[in-house]
Amino acid sequence: MITINVTQGSAEWHELRATKMTASEAPAMMGDSKYLTRAKLLHQKATGEVPEVTPAQQRIFDKGHAAEDAARPLAESIIDDELFPSTAISDEYDWMLASFDGVTMLDDVVFEHKLLNKHLIYDVQNKCLDLHYIWQLEQQLLVSGAEKAIFMCSDLTDGSEPVEGENYAYCFYDSDPKRREALIAGWHQFMKDLSEYQAPEKIEAVEAEPIRDLPAIRYQMNGLKLDSNLPEYKAAAEKLVEDSKKPLKTDQDFANAEALVKVFKNAEANIKTISQQVLGEVADIDQFTKDLNYIGEQIRQARLAANKQVEDRKKEIRKEIHDKADRAIGDHERAIESELNAPAPAITVSVANALKGKKKLDSLQDAANDAVAKAKIELDGYAEIGRQNKAYLAEHGSEHMFLFNDWAQLAFTEPSAFEAIVAKRIADHQKAEEARLEAERERIRQEEARKAEEKAQAEAKASTEQAATTQQAPTQANEQQNTAPAMQKASELSQEPSTKQQLESSTVSISMREYRYLQQCEAELEALKAHGVDNWSGYCDAMASLNDRAA
Repeated sequence: MITINVTQGSAEWHELRATKMTASEAPAMMGDSKYLTRAKLLHQKATGEVPEVTPAQQRIFDKGHAAEDAARPLAESIIDDELFPSTAISDEYDWMLASFDGVTMLDDVVFEHKLLNKHLIYDVQNKCLDLHYIWQLEQQLLVSGAEKAIFMCSDLTDGSEPVEGENYAYCFYDSDPKRREALIAGWHQFMKDLSEYQAPEKIEAVEAEPIRDLPAIRYQMNGLKLDSNLPEYKAAAEKLVEDSKKPLKTDQDFANAEALVKVFKNAEANIKTISQQVLGEVADIDQFTKDLNYIGEQIRQARLAANKQVEDRKKEIRKEIHDKADRAIGDHERAIESELNAPAPAITVSVANALKGKKKLDSLQDAANDAVAKAKIELDGYAEIGRQNKAYLAEHGSEHMFLFNDWAQLAFTEPSAFEAIVAKRIADHQKAEEARLEAERERIRQEEARKAEEKAQAEAKASTEQAATTQQAPTQANEQQNTAPAMQKASELSQEPSTKQQLESSTVSISMREYRYLQQCEAELEALKAHGVDNWSGYCDAMASLNDRAA
């Protein structure tokens, strides 16, 4: 943090605060302040108009400072370190300021003190601080970079001994990452609204115009005769009844109608009282009471009509404020959905809930404005998640966009979970693709092996046939040399028609077994020839028989 050398409460300190977004303003900015609305904070920051501190408020501030000074030594004894009041700006955000009731020398613990009250001491003891205090602590921890804050409420200004749970209580607070993100987002939205802020026209409080009240009813009994000012009263009442029927068009009309309802209410009660008095005095005089009752009923009807008109107008105004806020939230939501091409998650902010219990127009408008700001902050948080996820997908999954056709459902997933989903889908796809390619490669290998085997078989067959032809040629030559009748027969065959010659020159395929059998026969014949078989008796007859068979 960047420490600023100014004294808290000084003119320089106030000037610095006017130019920065302070920790004490954080609750109002988030719409959770007990004392200042977000709309009023916007107005103050934009115009510099800050309400003057009243004497009563100043007395409270002085008492709080005195209690803080008395409590600091107690806080130092609890953390076993010295605390120094300080004012500082964030290293990261030069627009963010925090003033500390105390901070340690190493900036690892900050001290925040509040004046004691019975509700706060209960919350501190149960460690359930209101958001009114939490947002201030979050900003103090962010600016200082401290690990934790000691939050104390006390009143030791009378010099009494500290008794925990009676005149003081304390608890430690650690920063919540999600709250810190919400705080930063909230300030960004606030500064955006501040840059676009246009101060509304100052509307003076409208007071009802003076209404001439109905005259007092007077009557007097003269024997059986009743003298009264009832005709004058009746005329005045009828005029007010007619006035009540005018439509409400302006704020002045609205204020006048509310005042008229009060006049009618008082008149009804007065008429009822007078009527009962007259009946008690004169039983026979009927006209007077009839007139009174008639006028009273006219006034009652006028009061009911005027009151209904007032209530209807209030409902219209409430609805207008509600609808305008809902439209603002809807426009922001649609802009985010259009940017990210995904439906935005449902938000927790409800304009209707924000307006509950609000009666005055300014309180209704402030509550609606706060709801819109909170909704925008929440939606912007989702939008930032969507932008992170969109950027991550573009960087790591641009080649696999077809795997994320459900982007609309994934857009606002927590980034860590989204990154895991992206990684798993891409890994699963790559694994499946590799398996598919491996299966294709295996199919191709099997096909090539089949073709190679068929080729080898074909080559082996061709080789076998060629070998058989080669072996057959020498055998025929030997037979022609050693066997005259066979050569003579061959010569004769060569003289036959060309068709037979073609048959003789054609190739014949035989099995290996047959080929070996022929080789064996040839070997036997050669052995017989070698031992003079051609000189044996019956040789010539055998050759002749063989030639006959060949023919």
